[in-house]
Amino acid sequence: MRRNVCVLAVASGLFTVIAPGQLAAHDTNGKPHQHETDINALPPAPGLIFDLLAGEYIMFDELVRRLSDRKYVLIGEKHDNPVHHHHQSHLIDALSKSDQRHRAVVWEMFTRDQQASLDQKWQDVPVLDLGQELDWEERGWPSWHDYAPIAQVARDNDLKMIAGNLPDDLLRPLISNGVSALPDQLATKFDLPEMPGDILTRFRVEMAESHCNALPESMLDGFATAQFARDASLARAMVDAAALQGSDGAFLIAGAMHVRNTIAVPWHLARFEPDLPPNEIAVVSLIEADDPSDNPPKPQDYAERFGHPNDIDFLWFTNDILRKDPCADMTAGQ
Repeated sequence: MRRNVCVLAVASGLFTVIAPGQLAAHDTNGKPHQHETDINALPPAPGLIFDLLAGEYIMFDELVRRLSDRKYVLIGEKHDNPVHHHHQSHLIDALSKSDQRHRAVVWEMFTRDQQASLDQKWQDVPVLDLGQELDWEERGWPSWHDYAPIAQVARDNDLKMIAGNLPDDLLRPLISNGVSALPDQLATKFDLPEMPGDILTRFRVEMAESHCNALPESMLDGFATAQFARDASLARAMVDAAALQGSDGAFLIAGAMHVRNTIAVPWHLARFEPDLPPNEIAVVSLIEADDPSDNPPKPQDYAERFGHPNDIDFLWFTNDILRKDPCADMTAGQ
């Protein structure tokens, strides 16, 4: 919560922030009630932003201030939630206008072999048509219309657009043959170490669960290797983008599982730039808040759903959307 006094209008009356984390309730005549409410004890709800390190809810302007001048800002999402892409665009725009960094925008959804086409189309094609020109939806991503606001703020702020992910045709060879499937140029660029045992263990569990426990046990290591390499590719793209003329940092637009501090892209960023202070990397995850209940989870509980309480720096809560069960029709043979 911002340190200066502000007023929030709610259905039951007005609340004035009187101290960090506290609200004083007022009746309709402006007189204070006899109790105070600790806002940080409230359960997460759509629109709230929680700073996990500080242990407090903050306003959007305060989030921008706390992220100011961070070299790398990773913004995790659920791909099919359009609210997440609206918030991502809003944050990129606000940071680009408020601090001294000129960050490129690295995308999980564009692959390295698309960079030349992306560079060409970026100069000539209206933003709303860019997805069609680059086979966005044919490659399995949700509507480009939902993502277009991110590209629009990149264009408005003269930010470079960077394709960060591995080419699609490398994934099967990686799963089957391991890191030896990487072309020499990428193998040198990524310099992948042996995957630490704790990361492999977590990836194996997550690959099984994300594939509805339908993958054969023998394939889990291969899928984990592909995930490890994709995270390295995104991190390397951020580092290389930050070194381009006219850029001195990078945003990342990616699924929330790719932006975790202890296991994913930030882990590789620290490997590529070992002298980079930890506070130069910030992870903001857009999280769908649970429906109200008698025993709601705390913000820290949401963070632990991603595997480790330190995986996320800022939780930005949103509504969820209606989805079908992705495992309903899946069988081991599909």
